Amino acid sequence: MRRRQPPLLAGAALVAVALCASACGGSGAGAGPAGSAGGEDHLTIWSQWLKGQPGQQFLQAAVDDFQKQTGIKVTVQWKGNAVVKSLLPALNSPDVPTDAVETSASQIQNVLYPAGGMADLTAAYQQQVPGTSSTVAQVVGPAATSLATPVDASGQPAGGPVVVPYWASATGVVFYNGQNFPALANAAPKDWDAFFAILDAQKAKNRRPLAQDGSVTSYNAVFYNDFLASVLGPDALNKAETDKTGQTWKQPGYLQAAQLVERLAKGGYFTEGYDASKFPEMEDKWANNEADFNVNGSWLPSEVGPVAAPGFDYRSFVFPAVAGHPAPPLNVTVSGIGVLKSSKHQAAAEKFAAFLLQRGYQTQVATKMQNIPIAAGTPAPAAVEAVKQAIDAGQINTVRSPAALADYNAKIYFGLDDKLVFGKLTAAQFIDAMSSDSADYWKTKG
Repeated sequence: MRRRQPPLLAGAALVAVALCASACGGSGAGAGPAGSAGGEDHLTIWSQWLKGQPGQQFLQAAVDDFQKQTGIKVTVQWKGNAVVKSLLPALNSPDVPTDAVETSASQIQNVLYPAGGMADLTAAYQQQVPGTSSTVAQVVGPAATSLATPVDASGQPAGGPVVVPYWASATGVVFYNGQNFPALANAAPKDWDAFFAILDAQKAKNRRPLAQDGSVTSYNAVFYNDFLASVLGPDALNKAETDKTGQTWKQPGYLQAAQLVERLAKGGYFTEGYDASKFPEMEDKWANNEADFNVNGSWLPSEVGPVAAPGFDYRSFVFPAVAGHPAPPLNVTVSGIGVLKSSKHQAAAEKFAAFLLQRGYQTQVATKMQNIPIAAGTPAPAAVEAVKQAIDAGQINTVRSPAALADYNAKIYFGLDDKLVFGKLTAAQFIDAMSSDSADYWKTKG
């Protein structure tokens, strides 16, 4: 089964949150009160995984081991991507249907936390990870902790962390087939001048080198977001979006980033038909060597695995810098265990969260889940080892987009960015439209 993992763009995540907050239904029927079958030694978890997925198999094995070692009975309900949607209606009921939820931090922070249902896990971060001399806080690290902590309307941290993460994923990762570009293994392009040279060499062979699924708006936005983060810093987009005059968009760096997107769109770099394609058509073409590179998320290898050409050697490097500027920090999200505020078994849930941070389970995140372990120094799968190195070095984007911008992104930014990526707007037209539409948007807000 192919599983669409959540895009990591802050704006995109917030759009999903806004849609969910207004449309979420479901009843959580059949779950029963958390822990109702076993008192203090019975823990219930709702998980984002479905039976048979690598993540489910990993987590079930960990649960089995946890039960054996602690005597705490654990019931897991495999809810899939609907886990948060299913839980929200019952989150604050007297008899909550679960003690903990296992999903992405962005979902917990942006949907469940604002509804008032999630526990502050500051104290849980001070507990010792079994079999180590380290605390949860030390294993998770400050950068990932910041990604597990809600923010207020201005994007600043609000309270303590509400998730104990055990794995990470990232966007802005450039994937390629190592069989076709062996020299890149030790010489990834440091900036886009070098990368354009590689792309131009492929174009000279009548290739359209960059696969791009144009139907996924958040994937399209990666280019402008990361070009802008390189030129002006990771908080530049938030600054422009929250400027009620719209004039920030007129600063030169915003145009420079747009010109790079325009160059990609009008220069024949994207795979033929990308602007009218339906996901996952273009990434499937890439996985069958019909395109050379794919700027995507760290989940891509596992996602295209069933349809990829035999022997495809997944390799990657992080989004290069704009020449003359620092590289954009990697956009990372984390996933793990959140504990319900009204759970009667918070201590057991926190204990299980720490249990997943043991070295052995962190290694299995890479070997069995094919994902990125949260613990520094634990190797990731070869396909995303460059991503893991960037995460361990703290080169990640911790700037948070406030929830208030979800509506802005849905109504203003993503639509205009799509037109820029599709070559329907020039860079100058994009900037003019962002400036004027932003001013109009904020006027309507009063």
